[in-house]
Amino acid sequence: MFGFLVGAVLFGLTYQQVFPKISALANVGNVVMPQLWNLNPYLVVILFALISFLLFYLIDRAGMQRKEKNQ
Repeated sequence: MFGFLVGAVLFGLTYQQVFPKISALANVGNVVMPQLWNLNPYLVVILFALISFLLFYLIDRAGMQRKEKNQ
C-alpha cells in the first residue's frame, strides 16, 4: 500500500515536467494499428484472431480453466 501511495505522490509531483515530453514523443495523431504498421487491416484482424485462438488452445491444453465451485 505504501508503494502505491509513494508512486501516486511522485507521479503528481512530476506530472507537469514529464507529461509534455512524453506526449510530444507519443503524439502520432488519430491512427489505428494497421495504419501505424502500414499493413492491410484484414491481415491485422486475422493475426489477432489467430493469436487469440492459439492462446485459448494453450490455456485449454494446460488445464488452466476456472474450476467449478461444487468440486
